[in-house]
Amino acid sequence: MIYNNSSFWLDDDFLKDDNDWGFDDVIEKPKGKDPIKLAGYRRAIGNFVRIVTGESIPVRFTEAGDSYTDGKSVTISASLKDKDFDPAVGLALHEGSHIKLTDFNTLKTLEDFVKKDDEMMNVLAKKHETITDRWSATYYAMNKLKTLINIIEDRRIDNFIYKTAPGYRGYYEALYDKYFNAKIIDKGLKSDEYRDEEWDSYMFRICNMTNVNTDLDALNVLRAVYKMINVKNIARLKSTNQVRNLAWKIFKMIEEVIPGDTEEIKTPGQGGEGQEGEGQEGQKGPNGEPKAGNGEHGNIDDGSKAEGEEAKQGKGGEQGGTIAPKDLEKLNDKQKHQLKKAIEKQKEFQDGKTKKTKISKALNKQMKAMENSGVEIKDVEFNNGWQNVKAEVTVIRNFNKQLVEDVECGMWMRKDEYGFDRHMQDHKNWIADGIRKGIVLGKKLKVRAEERNTKFNRQRTGRIDKRMIANAGFGAEAIFEKIESFAYNPGLIHISIDNSGSMNGTRFEKAQVAAVAIAKACSMIENMDCIISYRSSAAFGTSRWGSRNSDVKPVVLIAYDSRIHGMVQIKTLLPYVETANLTPEGLCFEAIMKDIVEASRGKDSYFVNMCDGAPYYNDYYGEKAVEHTKSQVKKMRFEGIKVISYFITSSKENASPRDSGQFKRMYGKDSQFVDTNKITEIARTMNSKFLETV
Repeated sequence: MIYNNSSFWLDDDFLKDDNDWGFDDVIEKPKGKDPIKLAGYRRAIGNFVRIVTGESIPVRFTEAGDSYTDGKSVTISASLKDKDFDPAVGLALHEGSHIKLTDFNTLKTLEDFVKKDDEMMNVLAKKHETITDRWSATYYAMNKLKTLINIIEDRRIDNFIYKTAPGYRGYYEALYDKYFNAKIIDKGLKSDEYRDEEWDSYMFRICNMTNVNTDLDALNVLRAVYKMINVKNIARLKSTNQVRNLAWKIFKMIEEVIPGDTEEIKTPGQGGEGQEGEGQEGQKGPNGEPKAGNGEHGNIDDGSKAEGEEAKQGKGGEQGGTIAPKDLEKLNDKQKHQLKKAIEKQKEFQDGKTKKTKISKALNKQMKAMENSGVEIKDVEFNNGWQNVKAEVTVIRNFNKQLVEDVECGMWMRKDEYGFDRHMQDHKNWIADGIRKGIVLGKKLKVRAEERNTKFNRQRTGRIDKRMIANAGFGAEAIFEKIESFAYNPGLIHISIDNSGSMNGTRFEKAQVAAVAIAKACSMIENMDCIISYRSSAAFGTSRWGSRNSDVKPVVLIAYDSRIHGMVQIKTLLPYVETANLTPEGLCFEAIMKDIVEASRGKDSYFVNMCDGAPYYNDYYGEKAVEHTKSQVKKMRFEGIKVISYFITSSKENASPRDSGQFKRMYGKDSQFVDTNKITEIARTMNSKFLETV
């Protein structure tokens, strides 16, 4: 994998997308961009930015129409190609550090800053025929100054992060490898290109002055500029204003040697300053330190290396290099074009306008909805009869209206779905029926919230019964009393409903009614919580029947949790839930096992399953799936959770001997078969379970 710095937290197929798939024919190429993985990608980079900068800086994808960062949030590319990922993280950290450390007001006030230098404005007006007034002189100077500021400021802020967060150096080096260490840049620095005394030459060579192939004597004052910037001591610049002041001095020094429209090249007496002490150095990282793997320039140092220890490879004369050395490589037309493109890429980086793969507004809405719903992917391992394989189970922790409106997957109805109004009204009727039944049940269950005290008098030990004190003088010993208190432990019931396609119709209706009745009853008791989750398989971006089995993945939808939701959640959102595809039973149980166990701590906890068949999902079926589901039920029981499972049949047919046998093996003695016409009996049987003493 190319994303070496991220291998510790990314799985092997996290970064696959449309244009970068193809390890083998077994793995099917995904259709479009995966909104869940994109959301995870954004969340991970957001965590990096927050950790490194110490600030909660928003991280977002670029949408159609965006062209540059706004200085308040970090924008990232939607490309998940592995070769792009490490540089993308580095770029996000780079942008985040700009937001933390760069004073953007300095750039906004450049015009006023430049105008104040009357002497320089007059020089420019006399020197260049194209500069005809003060405005054009200001624009000319601002354009050059801004680029110089960007180059120096990038080094300053990257050095800060590079030194304060060494664990993230790999991402910065990947970033600089992409934009500054391209082979064509190396060739260009060694060639006879960009050696004329003009601004393009200076900008190219200043931008790449820490590259191993740089020639500090290629231009008259390049070496002097290098010494003024002093990358190894860049931390001395504490603010963007200081960077601007330095950049202005450099601008004026370069402008002095840049010929005007009719002038000859000037050769200043100071051009060759410092020839002996500094020359070519090893290829550098973002803070100008040598990068590993570059021959004699060796390992990254920590900045403690003295400046005097730099390699002494300067080769200019007393005045600097006004004449190109002989035997320089000449670039062909194709290479010149490649070099021009690479320079443009560097310029885009410096201006904060790097090209990033954009996403549609619709996809961005999907990702935001998923993030707000606490969506995550859990890897669950099982044996398919030949080998251990992993299934990605999507867990949706907070069902909400935004998810319903912006994301399609088949587990809930959408307003544009055929027959929506009719189906929605039916579903609302089910919920209303469940609430009515729940009110009756809740009145019976209120006893759980009551505390009972029983007094036992005429005891030989305990507290003295004041009414018996008078008997003490007559030799009576049983003058004490004891009071025993009894209260139910807090309770929790997790109802897991199979909403696979075979549950469609009466089965699903009755399951909904029973679940809502129990939830309503629990809401009437102070010490009883209820969770309702649904499990099936689905493909995000497709309708209920619009995807092939190979496209879908197991999904757990936690639609109601009384610890965070009120009954409004049940009334407004549960009617949207509908049946979907397959039955990945045990896979879904394992994906939320940690949640189930943690929620049950210190409580009388019940896990109630409602289904109509054996587990099935792609190659998860048969004996292996049954045994895997059985093992998940065993885990719950081991944690003290009472597991009750209902196999729902229609009034016209019973479960097949095969299905009933598998069902009993998975759920044991607490498995029950319930006719849809009698499914409300579930609520009544749960009543007795709730009132059991432990």
